[in-house]
Amino acid sequence: MIPIEKKISVLLSESRKSSTTQYKRDIIKRLDYYYDRQLTYLQDMISTQFVHTDPLSLQPHFFNIVKAIVNETAMIYRSGARRSLIRDSNKPVGAKLTKLWTFIQQKTRYETIMKTANRLVKLCRNVLIKPSFRYNSIKLDILTPNLVDVLVDDNDPTEPDVIAYARPLSQYEDNWTLDNRYIIHYWDKNRYLRLSARGDIIVNPGNRNGINPYDVLPFVRFTDELPHESFFVQGGDDLIIAQDNINIKLTQLNYLVKMQTFSVPILVGYRGPEQITISPGKPLIIPLGMIGDQGSPDFRFESPDPQIKELITLLEHEIMRIFRAYGVSNADFSLRGGVKSGFALVMENLKLLESRENEVPFFEDAEEELFEVIKKVWNYHAPFLPATHQFSGVTFPEDIHLKVTVNDISLPRPQGEELAEWRFMFQNKLATPIDFLIRRYKVTEQEAETMLKQSYEWWIENSLQENNLENNKTQ
Repeated sequence: MIPIEKKISVLLSESRKSSTTQYKRDIIKRLDYYYDRQLTYLQDMISTQFVHTDPLSLQPHFFNIVKAIVNETAMIYRSGARRSLIRDSNKPVGAKLTKLWTFIQQKTRYETIMKTANRLVKLCRNVLIKPSFRYNSIKLDILTPNLVDVLVDDNDPTEPDVIAYARPLSQYEDNWTLDNRYIIHYWDKNRYLRLSARGDIIVNPGNRNGINPYDVLPFVRFTDELPHESFFVQGGDDLIIAQDNINIKLTQLNYLVKMQTFSVPILVGYRGPEQITISPGKPLIIPLGMIGDQGSPDFRFESPDPQIKELITLLEHEIMRIFRAYGVSNADFSLRGGVKSGFALVMENLKLLESRENEVPFFEDAEEELFEVIKKVWNYHAPFLPATHQFSGVTFPEDIHLKVTVNDISLPRPQGEELAEWRFMFQNKLATPIDFLIRRYKVTEQEAETMLKQSYEWWIENSLQENNLENNKTQ
């Protein structure tokens, strides 16, 4: 077994390699672009690509296609998902465990976390979700690749042996200094350590022996493709390059519109000390030329021929190309259109729907794996919860697992067609009212069951009241 000191040394060395650092910078750039922090990158490109940068720097402009495409293509949870606890023995799960899982989903904002993970996978190709135990409950932390360092298994480059991530050090801790503001959280299957940026071990009062209490790496990788060369799936640079090109052209267009949509004043043959000012309320006086000058001073307006229309057309085509490359329909960025049939919508979005169909199994498997880690984290901490906690001492049995089924997307259809389909499903016992509520209102199975129960109770209560009123009238 490799000594822990050796693993730490290798981890820090790998983290400082230029290739790793460049990959992290690329991920940071993607995140900045998605969250509209593009101006600094645009100004850097202007200063690099142009000699005379001042005029362009005063007219920067960008249009965020990264966010538009990521949000449009992140379709996994567009129609929600069904999540059910199951047991290997086929015994009933029990109300207490069902309520515990509902409690964890509510406290972690599970549905929101999954939707965010889907978007970040589209942006970064990979994210890690780490279940943690804080404030007497499970929390789910999303880690993008720029925050993570990984040492892979010697026998499988796609499986992690060590995972570490950096977090700011609390200013109330003794180790906090201006030069040491971050700590590295180091995890392998046996150890959990806190390290300084130099690799020194920081003693954790709650875990002085540096033990990993869960016996597994408490991380789950979410991606939409099977990794085969390394732990992280690569790709997605074309979207960022397209964003750069579009931003440069938009800035050029902005400057072109400002400077060349009106006549340009030209002064010829004057080198006098007077400052020439052009103003509608002030007459223009051109001084005589100096002795020995050839020709006379001259002033005139020239009308330039800016290629504004051509540049706009080029921009539109460039935006359309990148949208089409990611399967986004032209209708999503067209100003014209009308009502379309369900079949027409399917054909327009066929590439997106096919891509989603390929990605769904990866997210279903990742969620089921995530539950196994959540189960280990919860079971370790549950015995130490305060006695007043509603789930103190309640743990998940080992034979409890999560079954995840992502719902198919239902495209808009005439109301009559949709009602006829549900009527057929109910008559042939192919669906339940719970299925209808999940699809119609995009709720979880537990929420649908609660809605149905409340609905039945209301109708029973009001039916009794109506019957009593009828009986009173009869009497």
